[in-house]
Amino acid sequence: MQYAKYLIFIFLFIGCLAVNAADQSLVESPNVSPHLLKVGETLTYNISVKKVPAVRRIDRIVKEELLNGEIIYHVQSTMKPRALFKFYDFERQDETYFDPKTLSPVRFRSQFRKQKSRTTVAVDFREGTAEYEKISRLDPKSPEKREAKVLEIPTGTQDELSRLYFLRSKQLAVGKTYFYPLIKEGKLQEITLTVERREKVKNKKLGAVETLVLISSTESRFWFTDDERRILVKAESKTDGSTAVLTLVGIEFSKE
Repeated sequence: MQYAKYLIFIFLFIGCLAVNAADQSLVESPNVSPHLLKVGETLTYNISVKKVPAVRRIDRIVKEELLNGEIIYHVQSTMKPRALFKFYDFERQDETYFDPKTLSPVRFRSQFRKQKSRTTVAVDFREGTAEYEKISRLDPKSPEKREAKVLEIPTGTQDELSRLYFLRSKQLAVGKTYFYPLIKEGKLQEITLTVERREKVKNKKLGAVETLVLISSTESRFWFTDDERRILVKAESKTDGSTAVLTLVGIEFSKE
């Protein structure tokens, strides 16, 4: 199906590549104060290709946990095809555990199922290193493929899910370009983002809201509310002449 190839890019929605002339470390930039992340926050998104709702994504701050005497947040993200895309059988679930004070992840887990294939990724963060492991299998009868490595990482390195909450928790200035380290696809990358402008956006759930627009080197754009919530309300990514659009459709808060 022609839509199937576009779904590959859905998983890159919150990702971006390095660009030149980054001028400020986002890790060292001040945090938003007071602390804005709340346990029980659930954000629901539709991801559309050619204006057709293809995927439903749900991100939730599940609970606080105690790890080695420190409070960490447990966050889950799930993605599944919408009704019109049931023919493209896949599901992805990511989990991150991060320190809400330092915004540094402690553990990342990802499970991706597409048709009969299965892939799991685990990243355990240590001081100065990260233990990475990937296990994949094309189908139940195929042998497992394993990849394991230890990466040297700088302070503040993010995983593919924690980075959303990291970005939300940092002070951002229009016109500034920031960089931060990320582990993605088993590699340490230096990610850069430029705060392009402020823009008012209409959202069916939130109404008209002021946003900060961030642009990556891939020309993907991200709209975060320019208020104390700093919620991602929209994202766009162009590929093969089409644009995939992520849109906030639900927000709720519940107790643990």
